[in-house]
Amino acid sequence: MNQEKQTQHYFDTHADDWHLKSIGSSERYNVITARNAAVTKTIDKMPSVNRFLDVGCGTGQLVIDVAKRGIASKGIDFAPDMIRLCEENRSIAGVEAEFSCLSFFDFPDEAGRYDVVSAQGFIEYISPTETDVFLAKSFSLLRKGGSLVVGSRNRLFNVMSLNDYTLAELRLGTIEPLVAEATALQRSVSWNAAIEALAAHEKIYVQPERHPHTGIEVEVRYQYSPADLIKRGREFGFVPMNIFPVHFHGLPVSTKDAHPELHVELANIIAQKSSDDFRLVPYCSTFVLDLRKNQ
Repeated sequence: MNQEKQTQHYFDTHADDWHLKSIGSSERYNVITARNAAVTKTIDKMPSVNRFLDVGCGTGQLVIDVAKRGIASKGIDFAPDMIRLCEENRSIAGVEAEFSCLSFFDFPDEAGRYDVVSAQGFIEYISPTETDVFLAKSFSLLRKGGSLVVGSRNRLFNVMSLNDYTLAELRLGTIEPLVAEATALQRSVSWNAAIEALAAHEKIYVQPERHPHTGIEVEVRYQYSPADLIKRGREFGFVPMNIFPVHFHGLPVSTKDAHPELHVELANIIAQKSSDDFRLVPYCSTFVLDLRKNQ
């Protein structure tokens, strides 16, 4: 509950700043835009998408972009100021889209109603137990063949970052299995091979009680590895279909601020050229996972 209050307070008091961040600038790599692109690429590959739900929709850019495709689109967020900006952005865009201010956990269980459910920058602010509830409810909301496209802060990146996050994994004793999972991805020659290789590493990792400060005033922002999130999804009937690396770090974390232009250039090149190359995931601070309801 403390985390929920911290999260709501942060996004209610920083809604305008978040809107500017979501629009982005050429000087910075835009994680929000990259995650949203993973969602629209998933939609493009699906044979039919009629209804779309975005959980934790922020200021509504993804919902509006999907609505422009003629898809009935809905966004929910529990921060009132975020929804206010969603409605302003919808009016400017001149599209039909629905926005509601409520928690996903209070959202009606409209079983089988949606073709795609998206959650970007959401599960990091809820507990692992709540994430399991989220996965179960998302499975119910989706039609057969529907897709849950979920973004996660990437725990594999802690192996590569060589900073306080790495030290935290060392204290928890999780470095060795994380290295093994990253290596399994690196050695795979195809996505199907990667899924087979990751199967040996699917496990629920212990989570730290606190994380190093990230610039967002919340004590814990949870991270998952691909294998951890895939395992959680399988327990509710999901099958992994694709993974998108987001925010590639071509420079060591300790030096990227000294060369911001180069860091942004490298991150944008990867986003444009290799947006679904699973082998890049260990070098990215975020990933987006496409989980399919095949039952």
